[in-house]
Amino acid sequence: MASGQYEEEHGPLSDRLVAYYRDVVAVHADDPAVGACLVCRVSRCEDWRFASERLSNFAKGQTEPAVAASVQPRRESELS
Repeated sequence: MASGQYEEEHGPLSDRLVAYYRDVVAVHADDPAVGACLVCRVSRCEDWRFASERLSNFAKGQTEPAVAASVQPRRESELS
């Protein structure tokens, strides 16, 4: 992993990147028998953490507009 990849703000993810990060999470997930990633031999390795964070941020970004759209403020004419 390159340095500087843990930036606070990330751009939107393409479908291809989402699929890639899902694969990374699956491959680098902790094996229950070993208690660590079978690739890196570390529990919750850096690759797993990074991909999980990106997917989590992506999921949050996908749900926020839907919530905001459903809670639009009423116009003054509608309140009277």
